[in-house]
Amino acid sequence: MPSLSASMSTHSIRVARASSLCDRLTPLRDECLDAWRSTRSELPRLGPEITRWRQWRNGTATSSLIDEIAFRVDEHPEQTTEQPAWREGLRATLQDFGEHHFGWPDGYRRLLFGDAFYESSVAFARQARAFDPSLRLDDLWQAMRNVWIGNNLQMLFGVPLRLTQGLFAYSMLYPVTDNVLDAPNRSADDKRAFNDRLGKRLRGHHVMARDGSESSASALVGQIEEQFPRYQYPDVWESILAIHRGQIDSLRQQGRRLQDVEACVISFAKGGASVLADLYLIAGNPTEAQERFAFGYGVFLQLLDDLQDVTTDLAAGHHTLFTLAAETQTLDELTTRLMAFIDVVLDRERAGASAETNDCLDLIRRNCHCMLAAVMSAQPALFSRRFRRSVERQWPLSFRAMRRLHKRAQHRFQSTSQRLQARRGVSSPLDLLLAT
Repeated sequence: MPSLSASMSTHSIRVARASSLCDRLTPLRDECLDAWRSTRSELPRLGPEITRWRQWRNGTATSSLIDEIAFRVDEHPEQTTEQPAWREGLRATLQDFGEHHFGWPDGYRRLLFGDAFYESSVAFARQARAFDPSLRLDDLWQAMRNVWIGNNLQMLFGVPLRLTQGLFAYSMLYPVTDNVLDAPNRSADDKRAFNDRLGKRLRGHHVMARDGSESSASALVGQIEEQFPRYQYPDVWESILAIHRGQIDSLRQQGRRLQDVEACVISFAKGGASVLADLYLIAGNPTEAQERFAFGYGVFLQLLDDLQDVTTDLAAGHHTLFTLAAETQTLDELTTRLMAFIDVVLDRERAGASAETNDCLDLIRRNCHCMLAAVMSAQPALFSRRFRRSVERQWPLSFRAMRRLHKRAQHRFQSTSQRLQARRGVSSPLDLLLAT
């Protein structure tokens, strides 16, 4: 499949570069900062305006879909021979619903519902459960999300879509490290000491683990070392050290108040480095054009995370661009700039892109719009009524319906999980998928 850098040959990807990744990180960050500062403040078009009647129809259909999925999960066949047909039927239902009610293009059948994407997700969940049987479901989803980012990059750049050992280990480092760095009962000194020892391990030094979290982190680093020897892939390790430095710098967001500029630099460096590491772990020796896209991709994902977490960050005293803005005003202007910035990063990759690559870019854009709509639905007080209405008119569901549907889905799947646990001995529908 032609990729975003289709003009780059395999040979050019592996040509030695004049500068190390460490030297290229600051220009990548500064380019994104310049693009952010120059983005327009007008709300970009999310799609065609949706009538209230159509939103109501979509809401009714979504409610029925929730019931149907819950029923199908409840009726999951125990016979192994019947499970592929069950899975295919569920997949077809979701595909048809998305195309009819949310306007998904036909290409999404391959991207969202292709066998490779499903197999990568299931393989990750199984390996994660085996690595840490006590892993919480929330932590599993957090790590899975990073796997999907890696899979998106594989689709964009024509790399075979699969779960690699490095991608698994890097994704698992997120919940392992975050459980330490976000723990309210651990002191700042303790967190710094953890980061110091992890940094030494990432540089290849032998470090004696002091607890289970450090032991797990060290084992995951070892898995990356097996796939990417340090002497052969120095930039892979520099990319991982870059996100580690970003994690350390982000600790400055906890406690003392930051200026907008400092918060912006921290978020951009951390976010860009996080997806840059994904890129290196799926490509080994990517091109500089691919680096540029991955860094921008990581920046806007980090900003979307900061937008989603603004209420909890405010309560915890963590300072981001969005918490600083929320203290004195609505988030209308900052959110508008974020959506425009996403368009800048994605649109500059469309020149010469294939239809399949454009579908990948469109899927990323739609996912970002979904995250925005979810925040506005769940936390309407953060935005002005006029701003909410301007976005809602372009969305397939009303925000009120989204809140109602969210509660309905929680109730239905909680009941389904309880029945499955009593009848089949599984704790969640995810365990059924792992066995299918």
